[in-house]
Amino acid sequence: MDYYKLLASQKPEKEALVVDGISYTYGRLVEMADMLSGRWGAEKGKLRQERTACPVVHIIKEKDIVTQLVSFLACSVIGEIPLIVPYDTRQYKNGQLLEEIEIPPGACMAVSTSGTTGKPKIYFRTYESWAGYFPIQNDIFMVNGDSRLFMQGSLAFTGNLNLYMAQFYAGAAVIAENAFSPKKWADAIEKQKAGSIYLIPSKLMLLPKVVKEKMPGVSMVISGSQSFGKKEADELKKCFPNTKILLYYAASELNYVTYVMDDDMTEERSLIGRPFPQVEAFLQDGEIYVNTKYHVEGICCPYSLSDNAYQDEEGNFYFAGRKDDILLIRGRKISAIKIENILEQLPEIREAAVTGENKETGEPYLVAYIALQEGEKYQEQKVCQKLRQSLAHYEMPRRFYTVKKLPRNESGKVDKQRLNMVQ
Repeated sequence: MDYYKLLASQKPEKEALVVDGISYTYGRLVEMADMLSGRWGAEKGKLRQERTACPVVHIIKEKDIVTQLVSFLACSVIGEIPLIVPYDTRQYKNGQLLEEIEIPPGACMAVSTSGTTGKPKIYFRTYESWAGYFPIQNDIFMVNGDSRLFMQGSLAFTGNLNLYMAQFYAGAAVIAENAFSPKKWADAIEKQKAGSIYLIPSKLMLLPKVVKEKMPGVSMVISGSQSFGKKEADELKKCFPNTKILLYYAASELNYVTYVMDDDMTEERSLIGRPFPQVEAFLQDGEIYVNTKYHVEGICCPYSLSDNAYQDEEGNFYFAGRKDDILLIRGRKISAIKIENILEQLPEIREAAVTGENKETGEPYLVAYIALQEGEKYQEQKVCQKLRQSLAHYEMPRRFYTVKKLPRNESGKVDKQRLNMVQ
């Protein structure tokens, strides 16, 4: 089984995808994949025939969601391994074939992850390692054949690609927008009668600013593992009064790891909940280790993502940042994510990032980059006064820079490598 066959097995006349208001049935998407694979074969048929017995990685570097998806499916038709990458990445060329990579037996797709390092790494998945978990995740995410899930953004983000395919597995529909425009998102959710929403927190929390009337038809909101808590959940419920809200923690190398529902959320925004079914998570020296059979090829479980955490007495996990987020400042270990969470709880600050720099003295010191709420003016003395109520003196940033917005990578995580470029 592969993802092309998955779509081809659904009723061809059923709506599968609506992008920027344009509707595509399952049959139409399959037809488009057939046409594209035929064109590829006509352009490079002889070369591709020689490679049939030895699959290669096919780079998909497109901006448009529909083109990304159709190219992904077309690769299955001609026996190549699709890898969708951000269209603006400097790595790779569109349509490039990577021949020097060892592809594991049974692999049907590749994913690229860079985390916060900026250096891409390619992993491979079998169909079963991802699709095998769709029935379980769909049950938790309340997905069935009548579901209509709104999403925005590129399929290079594996969180998006996973949920697209899980929707198609159930014979459901995806409502999507290419553009970064919260007003258009809200209009699409209402017009296309989306019953559920998936957006990363930084995008999700833009909706309350543009939703003018309550949308009682939204019954599920799903979001990834960034800082999010009861305060944010209550704000969303003003727009979507009948919704359940689910926050998950996951990774490209694995799958879904833990989750928490809104009823269990607290003011502690680092709460990431308990493990998904058939997933074991535990701590060793403060790191999260995971046992699951739903992972990329070539890694061994238990597997560590180099993420730090702690647990409460009830077994809930709390995210404490990546190892990279633990900064050594004058012999003291300081958590960047702790300072970021405290900054983001201040009413005048929309988002924040903390790094360690050594530009001035050659010794590392803390720097905070902050984006203000609309209409707010930055008053450093006031911010510092509030911070001192929660931080030790050695946890106080030495420098504060205000920015319009924080740079983010394709998955929505703050790209700390680019922070000094937005000062």
